[in-house]
Amino acid sequence: MKATITLTLLAAFALGAFGPALDAAPAVKPTSAQARFNAATAAMCGSENATAVEIAPGVVQCLTTGGRKTKQVSK
Repeated sequence: MKATITLTLLAAFALGAFGPALDAAPAVKPTSAQARFNAATAAMCGSENATAVEIAPGVVQCLTTGGRKTKQVSK
């Protein structure tokens, strides 16, 4: 009886201490709103070198690296 309690407590301690390391999926930090915006505008502008500026709510102006306007995308 005493050995069962001891083994149960030892198993509970071991799982509590090492359980998070045994998880199959690593913890993923949520991305910020700015990071999601940058990824979406890069996909819309079509180039890794293009940058985007939000000129109005829901309207994005795509620019080349030289600053020339390429296209305007509205939601």
